[in-house]
Amino acid sequence: MPTAGRLAGAIIFALFFWYIAGLMTPFFPEERPPSMLVPASVALGIFLGWRMVGGRAGHGYNAAIGIGLTAGASYAFWILFGMAFDQMWKNAWRRLYDGPMEAVADIFSLMIEYGQDFASFNLIANLLIGAVICAWVTEYFGQKYP
Repeated sequence: MPTAGRLAGAIIFALFFWYIAGLMTPFFPEERPPSMLVPASVALGIFLGWRMVGGRAGHGYNAAIGIGLTAGASYAFWILFGMAFDQMWKNAWRRLYDGPMEAVADIFSLMIEYGQDFASFNLIANLLIGAVICAWVTEYFGQKYP
């Protein structure tokens, strides 16, 4: 059921994850991120804002802190997973794996490598603090317009 909290969550998190995708740009070689990073970030923001954060709006600002941190961690996981899956797919077409299980297992090692590349205090702090602030804004609209 559409609510103001869900709509606000979808919009604010889409804009916020677009901003985070821009912050991630300097961490890529030659500052050229994958072409699907921004659209995937916005789509993930809409989905997480609508389902995860907006669906739980109206339970108080303390609960919004946990929900916002969960949304930020979910964003980080799915973006790292998507980039690792894309790299695994490219490696698989180059026949760098002996079998499908090796390819699937490599996704998680690639996720760890990408996570180490993005391990910046500025990026992580922006992601976590911004996600909490966005969850508070969503909570405000969820309480004001139930």
